[in-house]
Amino acid sequence: MKQKLFLISIFLTMNLFGQKRDIENLINQVAKGEVPENFEYYFLVPKSLEQEKIENSLKNYQIRELRKVDKDFPEKFINAQPINETVNWKNYNLSGSRLVSDKYNYNHILSPPQTKKIKFIKYNIAQKKYDSLIENKEPYTLILKKKWFWNKNRIWKNKKLYAEFIESWKMDDKYNPEETVYYHFSKPIFSENKKYAIVSLFKKRRCNGNGFTGLYRNDNGIWNKVMEFNQVESKTVSTHIICEEIRMVDYE
Repeated sequence: MKQKLFLISIFLTMNLFGQKRDIENLINQVAKGEVPENFEYYFLVPKSLEQEKIENSLKNYQIRELRKVDKDFPEKFINAQPINETVNWKNYNLSGSRLVSDKYNYNHILSPPQTKKIKFIKYNIAQKKYDSLIENKEPYTLILKKKWFWNKNRIWKNKKLYAEFIESWKMDDKYNPEETVYYHFSKPIFSENKKYAIVSLFKKRRCNGNGFTGLYRNDNGIWNKVMEFNQVESKTVSTHIICEEIRMVDYE
């Protein structure tokens, strides 16, 4: 009896390991197709999205087209009610991803922060040291030069500093595009034969976002997107400030 339970335990462990590997392989390939090539990495929201139901998203002619390519296309798999099981991506090996941290996402909203921290440095800092600070800065941080006699009150009224602040923000977004978007993935749903999979993806930016549910087909180990369903968009609205507006806010 103990030997039987031991064998069952080994089988379940191997099955879970195989599922984990399948998920990692699929998500890594989906991310490769969705994350811009100029991104060194991408920010990933740790908790997975809940999978949307696909029912009635596919039209009859689309089903026919899919059957032309694959006569055994699993239509029931598309219309099956998804199991909204969420996972934590920190338990998966997803290449090129950095999990969103409360350290950076200090507003506790699942989108890039609309504010950035400012680190003041000496105005006459050596260029080599300045370049090193810029290269190794934390995400959502601006490095601004400040003259020693610019006290707190003068800082926020100094036109030169304010202009440099605006330019620094724009350049920070330009040279660190990875910080401008958070990626959300759902836990994939695989067809019984593992030839098809459904994944929902949402790209959240500061002021807007967009996403879709994709049907993917495994062609000799390569996951190719067949089509998209349930396209969604979002827009951030505020009653006291325009979302895209860049402002320097006083501090205590």
